[in-house]
Amino acid sequence: MSTIQHIHLDSFRLNILFKILLTFVLAFAAFYVLTQTYFWLVSIWLILFAALAFYSLIRTIESHKRELANFLLGISQNDYSNSYRPELKSSEDQDLHLAYTTITDTMRHLRQESESNYHFLQTVVEHSSIAMIGYQESDLKVTLMNEAAKTLFNKPFMKNLSGLKPVSKILFEEIINLSSGGKKLVKLKESRGLINLSVSAKEMKLDSGFFKLVTFQNINAELDEKELESWQKLIRVLTHEIKNSAIPISTLTEVVNQLITDETGELRDLSTLDEEDLEDLKIGINTVEKRSKGLVKFVNAYGELAKVPEPTLKEVDVEELMTDVLSLLSNDLKRNDILLIKSFEEGTILMDRELIEQVLINLIKNAKEALTHIESASITLTFKNQNGQKTIAVGDNGSGIEPSVLDNIFVPFFTTKKDGSGIGLSLSRQIMRAHKGNITVHSKEGIGTTFELVF
Repeated sequence: MSTIQHIHLDSFRLNILFKILLTFVLAFAAFYVLTQTYFWLVSIWLILFAALAFYSLIRTIESHKRELANFLLGISQNDYSNSYRPELKSSEDQDLHLAYTTITDTMRHLRQESESNYHFLQTVVEHSSIAMIGYQESDLKVTLMNEAAKTLFNKPFMKNLSGLKPVSKILFEEIINLSSGGKKLVKLKESRGLINLSVSAKEMKLDSGFFKLVTFQNINAELDEKELESWQKLIRVLTHEIKNSAIPISTLTEVVNQLITDETGELRDLSTLDEEDLEDLKIGINTVEKRSKGLVKFVNAYGELAKVPEPTLKEVDVEELMTDVLSLLSNDLKRNDILLIKSFEEGTILMDRELIEQVLINLIKNAKEALTHIESASITLTFKNQNGQKTIAVGDNGSGIEPSVLDNIFVPFFTTKKDGSGIGLSLSRQIMRAHKGNITVHSKEGIGTTFELVF
């Protein structure tokens, strides 16, 4: 507080104190004159002066009370039009009016800034290409619907969220059941065709109750692009695998056909074949058999990949799950001199235990194979539960994965292993997606690789 404000405050206190003392002195003097002397007329004048002093005191206090009440009433009604001019007031009132002026100017500035921010955000929401709907959860009353939402649902106005039922009852139910921070992919049929909507929600607590903001993003283009990319990768792998089996079969069949038929295409007398030709015939038929079986195995693997069972979800203790998985693999890891590092937080995950065991066994075996010829080889298993997101990680300190390979490791039948089927990681991803989760990979060459199961 400045020196001038101190002086003004002291002046106000002295003024009040002076009026109180003056009132008491005049009242006491009037009482004394009336009871101890015969000058009763003087006592009347003293009483009048005491009343005037008391009235002045009351008026001063009520004036400040009235100004304070008007000031607070203006703030409560967001009315900052009242003007307080300290220079026109007495010295004892200047500090109070200066405070009123400062507070009023600050509140007026904050309101202008708030209105400016509100209009800015309103413009951003209205011109956003992402459809948005906000509604009160208590009565489903819609309080926000931007232009993109009106266009998407072909509704220029919607008073209640139930107005979405004629558009899609499934979409309406998904919005109602969607938890805060959750996401859902919903297919919406309309005149333009099938639309894939990525629906996300955020719940907020406002003065009027709980408010949910729902966003709708048309991801048809992104899905089409990803689908095309996936098909191209899958076709490349399928073509590669089929050619690897079909070309040798075709070549060997031609050789065998030349051995058992003459120039006219008639069947030869096999007794005329020498020992070398018979040996070539035997080798050719055996090779055709092996490659044919390999092709059948490949087709069966494809069928296995396409039939991921629906998970039966139960709460599973993570530490108990990891202990059971490691009991199957720990001896193998010890024989290969691989150090096992474990770090588990307490917690459970809603999962299909058998399917997740299958994923973990596959990841640990992959990590073991990546540690071949690595000194001080180690595998790290961790479980973390942060902000409701539960993650199981399997890491190794191997040589890492090349970037060109990393982009394709989840593609069905893609493998860099001599005897690999190429379905392990692809199947693992499908299992995680069936759990509404995901599997991610982080790898650096020369440092190692970590796979994370995110639930």
